[in-house]
Amino acid sequence: MRRILSSLLLAFLCFVSIVPAIALAQTGGQPSGTAPTGGQPSGTPPPSNAGSGLVNPLNNIDSLPDFLNAILNAVVDIGSIILVLALVYTGFLFVAAQGNQEKLSSARNALIWTVVGGLVLLGAKAIGLVIEATVKTL
Repeated sequence: MRRILSSLLLAFLCFVSIVPAIALAQTGGQPSGTAPTGGQPSGTPPPSNAGSGLVNPLNNIDSLPDFLNAILNAVVDIGSIILVLALVYTGFLFVAAQGNQEKLSSARNALIWTVVGGLVLLGAKAIGLVIEATVKTL
């Protein structure tokens, strides 16, 4: 059990450490709607703000509630994947128990805590939606 958990933790940490490197490997480019220019026809340089600008990396997120909602959605998405993997692992524990009462008890415990984790995940999303609705009505 410890070996499997430590292997899963190691795989997760490797994944988390690789993802930023992949994201940082993307090339920049021209902001949309602008074309590279060689200056003005009269030979004067272009205005200082032409072709430059900051692009919002968060796309449509313009406020703190939207940002927190995006974080909560990401946590729920990742947690859902972990929940499915935990359910598969729990099923494996039930199959591997083969009638052994001690192992069946351990598998039942794992199933109970997996379901509790899923309920906590759903509860976090529900609480987030309730808080968001309350703040918007104020």
